[in-house]
Amino acid sequence: MAASHSSPFPPVRRVITGHTPDGKSTVLADAPQPPRFFVPSEKSPMYDIHHASESPAVIDSEITQGKWVDESLSHPELFGGNGSNWRCWDMAPGQVTVIHRTVTIDYGLVFRGSIVLELDDGQKVTLNEGDSVVQRGTMHTWRNESKEWTRMYFVMMNAKPIEIEGKTLGAEIHEAK
Repeated sequence: MAASHSSPFPPVRRVITGHTPDGKSTVLADAPQPPRFFVPSEKSPMYDIHHASESPAVIDSEITQGKWVDESLSHPELFGGNGSNWRCWDMAPGQVTVIHRTVTIDYGLVFRGSIVLELDDGQKVTLNEGDSVVQRGTMHTWRNESKEWTRMYFVMMNAKPIEIEGKTLGAEIHEAK
């Protein structure tokens, strides 16, 4: 997943707090997150800000294991688990994601720019800076139809699968049209 960072936005700085062995608050990490790319040729970076593999989240690894465990280093590309995932996406002008569904509830915020959310029934919704979306396990794609870069933040949490007429709607990925 190595590609060059071509987004005009700065890398995402992440500060992680925790506790010392005597219970005092402390900063465990303070650094920019490295960009990741689903496809090596992509120019649009994604930043993993935090990942917790279970809920309730383990927030005492620096005490119980002697050091803070950064779960964002070893989680799957598409989130699906019992915890939560926090990511930032920078999308280049003209970029279209794959059509996908995760068995999650996703809370999204457009931080900069605008983006078009397209659902599998053809509905399109344009989201602008400051707009939010709650994505509830639907098939969708993201389209940056503007001439400017877009930055979005997402928190993903696992959800109960949707069942319709005995069919479970699971995770899916397809090429965009």
